Amino acid sequence: MTSALAEHLDGHRAVSIVLLEPGSEPRFAGFGADPERRFEIGSVSKTFTGALLADAVDRGEVTYETTVADVLGSQADGSDIADVSLAELASHTAGIPSVATRWLPRFFASSFLRHDPYSARGAEQVIADALAVSPTGRGEMSYSNHGVALEGQLVAKAAGIPYEQLLAERVAEPLGLTSTYAPILPGKLHQDAHRGHTRAGLKAAPWTMNGAAPAGGIWSTGADMALYMQAVMDGSGPGGDFSRHLLHEGPDDGRSVAVNWMHDPIDERDPTIWHNGMTSGYASFVGWHEGTGRGIVMLSDTARSLDAIALQVLTGAVEL
Repeated sequence: MTSALAEHLDGHRAVSIVLLEPGSEPRFAGFGADPERRFEIGSVSKTFTGALLADAVDRGEVTYETTVADVLGSQADGSDIADVSLAELASHTAGIPSVATRWLPRFFASSFLRHDPYSARGAEQVIADALAVSPTGRGEMSYSNHGVALEGQLVAKAAGIPYEQLLAERVAEPLGLTSTYAPILPGKLHQDAHRGHTRAGLKAAPWTMNGAAPAGGIWSTGADMALYMQAVMDGSGPGGDFSRHLLHEGPDDGRSVAVNWMHDPIDERDPTIWHNGMTSGYASFVGWHEGTGRGIVMLSDTARSLDAIALQVLTGAVEL
């Protein structure tokens, strides 16, 4: 497997890969990384937030139709997003921009300096900024980091537990994910946290993302992601079969969205269910093909997209 993938990973440094095949044990491959090396998983974190939402639905704490106002009460009075539902947030159809407008200058400056552009806003600020939004294009799929950050914070409020604790207690611990966590603040990073690299090879600051962590602030390993993906694929983990619960159906030949998972019609019969991620210094991809049951995890400490090679493996265009 290592030799078949090597030619597709030019420009990457440390890469951890897991191939999941029906009826077989996970197969690991590493380029400068073993299965225990921690990586920022970026927006793959959104799938964990989806698991927490689906688990909260199973517990009766919320429903997919629970609104912002249902969770926040009078705090949402007068807000244009008061009637936005958790389902809209989890499917990127709430009309909330990906970055709060008032934070755009800081976001671009921090990104240019290779710093964490989300670090300044805690959970309450993420909520306050969202309440100030006037949605545009509501009902249409438009990818939103801010929307999923709000989703995670609302689920945490409904449970009465901070997001990082919720992640640990309801997903990581039940699945035995001993190295998966959301540090929230730089001071809470594990001592073995490595700095990633930009596409140009420059070192980048870690993204812990503070209150926006539900959208991209989780760290994990190839070994943990193998356990997580197996549970998501067979529906045995927290939230059950949430990755197949469609909240927004696209056109016949387009993308649909489940609870924080993308569904793409890669071939005529069966979708590929996936999510990717990228921070200033890391890239990630997780997904599987429903027809073959083949899944893959790819984690890199370089901010170069892994999507093309991952999809080629899933569709069989690249043989391993």
